[in-house]
Amino acid sequence: MPCHCAHQRTSFRDRVSGAARADEPDFDHDLVGFAEPDARTHYAPNMVLEPVHIDVHTDFDFEHATAKFAVTHTVRCNRDVPAAPAATPAIAKAASQLKLHAVSFDDVEVEGELLAGFEYDGKELHVQWAAPFAKDEERHVTIRYSVTKPVSGLFFAHPSYDRESYGEYVVTDHETERARYWLPTVDEPTVRTKLSFALTAPAHMHAYANGALVGEEESEDGSKKTTKYHLDFPCPSYLICMAVGDFTVVDDRDAHGIPIKYFGPKAHQAEHILKAFDSTPAMVEWLSTRVGVPFPWPKYFQFTAPFIGGAMENISLVSWGDFVTMDDTHARDWKFLIDTVNIHEMAHTYFGDMTGMSCSLFSTANTARVIRYFEHAWLKESWATYIEGVWVEENHGATPEERHDNARLYRFNDQERYISETQRYLRPVVCRKYDHSWNMFDMTTYPGGGARIHMLRSLLGDAVFWPAVAAYLQRYAGKTVETEDFKRVMEEFSGLNLTQFFDQWFHSKGYPIFKASFQYDADRKVAAVMIEQTQADLKKRVPLFAMDVAVEFATADGTVYRAVAQFTGDNARAQAAIAVPTKPARVEIDPDGHQLFGFAEDFKPAQEILLGTAKTGRDVVNRIRAYRTLIKDADFGTLRKIHAAAIAEPVPGVRKEVVFALAPFRHAAAVAVLVDVVRHETADSVKAEMYNVLRFKHAQIRPVVLELLQQDDLTYMQRGALLRALAVQRNPEDWATIAPYYEDTSLPDLMDTVRAAALLALSEYRTPEAARYLLAQAALLVNVDVHDQLRGAVYTALAKLAPWVDTPLRSAIVETIAQGLTDRSATVRYYRALGALKNLGKEALPYTAAIEASLPLYAEQDKGDVRKAINRIRKAGAPHGSKAAALTTRIEELEKLVRKLEAKNLTFEDEQAQAKETAAQESEAKADE
Repeated sequence: MPCHCAHQRTSFRDRVSGAARADEPDFDHDLVGFAEPDARTHYAPNMVLEPVHIDVHTDFDFEHATAKFAVTHTVRCNRDVPAAPAATPAIAKAASQLKLHAVSFDDVEVEGELLAGFEYDGKELHVQWAAPFAKDEERHVTIRYSVTKPVSGLFFAHPSYDRESYGEYVVTDHETERARYWLPTVDEPTVRTKLSFALTAPAHMHAYANGALVGEEESEDGSKKTTKYHLDFPCPSYLICMAVGDFTVVDDRDAHGIPIKYFGPKAHQAEHILKAFDSTPAMVEWLSTRVGVPFPWPKYFQFTAPFIGGAMENISLVSWGDFVTMDDTHARDWKFLIDTVNIHEMAHTYFGDMTGMSCSLFSTANTARVIRYFEHAWLKESWATYIEGVWVEENHGATPEERHDNARLYRFNDQERYISETQRYLRPVVCRKYDHSWNMFDMTTYPGGGARIHMLRSLLGDAVFWPAVAAYLQRYAGKTVETEDFKRVMEEFSGLNLTQFFDQWFHSKGYPIFKASFQYDADRKVAAVMIEQTQADLKKRVPLFAMDVAVEFATADGTVYRAVAQFTGDNARAQAAIAVPTKPARVEIDPDGHQLFGFAEDFKPAQEILLGTAKTGRDVVNRIRAYRTLIKDADFGTLRKIHAAAIAEPVPGVRKEVVFALAPFRHAAAVAVLVDVVRHETADSVKAEMYNVLRFKHAQIRPVVLELLQQDDLTYMQRGALLRALAVQRNPEDWATIAPYYEDTSLPDLMDTVRAAALLALSEYRTPEAARYLLAQAALLVNVDVHDQLRGAVYTALAKLAPWVDTPLRSAIVETIAQGLTDRSATVRYYRALGALKNLGKEALPYTAAIEASLPLYAEQDKGDVRKAINRIRKAGAPHGSKAAALTTRIEELEKLVRKLEAKNLTFEDEQAQAKETAAQESEAKADE
């Protein structure tokens, strides 16, 4: 991004003062890196005819992965329609035709009141009535059809074609537009319907769906059972959910009288499912209190299945991938992450799913509030992400100080994920132009929007912000919402005009990027930090941002002086200055974490101030930034001070960041500090991540990894990280240490976590023998009942090893990975096999046709990424690719040479010690003579 220096200040206002406004038609233009040049601008559909209720009757044939459906839509007309010829063709059509998304249905039949006919092209079902509707008139249309092994949306499992241990079941997963693969529906968030289900399956199976259980009916012969549910809350298609099968089921305690239950495939143990979700009742109670609105659902059930991508906030029936289950050992690594995802999905109850209920709080009972269309996705995803941090702030930690630090670190890590994405592209949070709605669910929407919500909360204060949020939830119950609706409520409660805030932070691209400098005037006894915003670019619609940035100066006796740099949206530079009797011992920018910003270059006050901030700063993020700056320029003396400070640092998250900052520096002194900090770490919350940092070749690494592997209480992820760090050292003796963790299935493990890590570790050996071993394991794992994590790991391992072996073996590797393109698991074929081929570049060129042939296995929203992978491979194989490959090879050769030199390199102190030892030995030898 361009940097505008202070000398341009006089003309700066004319060029950058205007942020994009919501009412400007081109506010989301120039989205290079986010959307393809031919991406269209998306708008919500017309709503003259609106489905208001869906009645789903289905009978499942698990053995053949088939379901027969009878789905009845109740369709209502929302406006008066003039009689012909007064009605325009567009209005007449909108009042007599309904388009339903319906992909690859068989044996389609349609019947209904006043029906003129229908057309079905394999993707859309167009229903035509003989006469237009009258306003508020409702009609019913029933669609009968069947589906077999849909590519997405509805997922079957059966021992004849899936993991035998998982048994028989069927589950759904829809976000963003995948209900259409089994349900004829308007697959858009704008349309919300009440729901009824009648789910017929073998009598021994459990059946669950959105809403409340109505009842169960057995067939006359007792072989089948029909389970009925009803949801009285209008629900968009992406939140519709059902799960039927032979499940392990766990009941938990109620929360505010709401039943809580968890379940998953039979392969999962009940105690492992419970361990994953046991925070749920307390979360329900906390969340309803925090937002000031009672929890609306008649139940809150959660389930796990291998077909689910991540987790999904389906109304009253939340779905998760099967990565979520855990035992006590895995919980030490995994529990906090799962808890944050749990509260995220639960937060969608209020932000994205629904707020209404049979309660005097609401003028409209039993109703939902969802985003009007995908450009407003932040109103659900940014909010759910933000609630994660609020939950950490109020629950995660034994003391208020610990909870504050944990929340500060959590939001900072989120902010860095967003900033990392902006290195690839910038887009507004509110954005109508995208390739597919799925692309809107990125780091700009999740942590990027969450950071902006935190700024708004900081601007308004809790006494205004939270009551305003409760009012927003209540007021828009039963309605779709847009960004302007939320803004309007915030303005009402605060009395502030928030137009500039929303124009800059939600409708414009980018975020503030600072250059900051410190000065202390000893004569005047004034401390000052000058901050310059460098990001502004009128052409790219990146503005100067209005914000107040607090700066704290603390003297050696601990006295704190606070000043504020004020930006109005017009000035590029602002100063925070205040009288301070002595030169500050530490300086902290935005110590309360109220603002979103990055740095164009490190903030570098005097080294003693950086050391003071690192050791005694009250804000964990300012301590991290100080450590990072110090490490970049550290000499041996500074490294000793960093070492002592890091060992004494009380917060594990800060210690972890010190290790991360040290990792790029491979000279012996820096590695010695890194290794010692890692060796002394006691907090499970950071151990696995720290151990992952040890994955570089250096003489000091192997001894400490072997030492750490001797610990009896390692978690699965910690052990896996250490195995991979050990393998990077490429000592032939260590193969015998690593391989048994893959081969011996009696060793402690869960979901093949350690086994997968061991396979990935063995790929580090870069030998023909390692390649042949991994190829043999790939052949064995294709049809074995193991976790997808393990089957996917072998493809990743092979791709990692491929560049290091000769052509015949490399060709065999690529061919084996290509076979994974048709794996039964979408996770394996999409994330592992396709990802591996994409990273192999030109080596995968012969298989682009196979990748294209696999496109029918993907939902439409995933096909864009598959095509991008094909283009990347073809680009790598183009004529200029050979030059790039040659350069890559040369770079790798040089990197290997540098690593060899670094491994042999000794610090000056090491050399002195060695020289002294040699001299002493020579003296002893002479004495002996």
